[in-house]
Amino acid sequence: MKPAGSSRSQGGFLERFRGRQREFSRQGREWLRRYPRVQRLLEATGCLKGGAEAMARGVAVGLFIGLTPTVGFQTPLMILGCLLTRGNFLTAFMVSWVSNPFTMGPLYWGFHAVGQGMFGILPLQPGEASAWVLRGPGDEMLFTVVGSLLVALPAALIGYLVSHRLSVVLAARRRRRGVAG
Repeated sequence: MKPAGSSRSQGGFLERFRGRQREFSRQGREWLRRYPRVQRLLEATGCLKGGAEAMARGVAVGLFIGLTPTVGFQTPLMILGCLLTRGNFLTAFMVSWVSNPFTMGPLYWGFHAVGQGMFGILPLQPGEASAWVLRGPGDEMLFTVVGSLLVALPAALIGYLVSHRLSVVLAARRRRRGVAG
């Protein structure tokens, strides 16, 4: 037996999620309208098509770019990533908002900590000749970049696998409802 109000709270969550999804899609469409050449390029290369595979590739591109310190270059990098992988650009655009003004500080701090921890494990010491890159102000940026890549690569792969499977399951459910209804 379900607790009282449980279906209502789930319905509220789904409605909020769908509302956010519609808002992100609207923002992506508006951006494309402002740049019609980019829209034509994405349409010609299939980067605006749906389907489980294209959507999953878009999720992977969006997570990878969104979880790297590429602020200011994210959209062009996502366009390039979607062109190379034939991923859905609007999906990549929506997912890249994992990095936003509210999450950027904690994410970058975490990336730096992961990168610094990784360099602590490696046998490179600042006194060694092979560790010349760890001397000076560049080491902080290097730690952040390495840490972001160590987080972004697995996140993109997991995002691809989960979103592909979810798309397939939801499409099968929609087909069953269409046949049954």
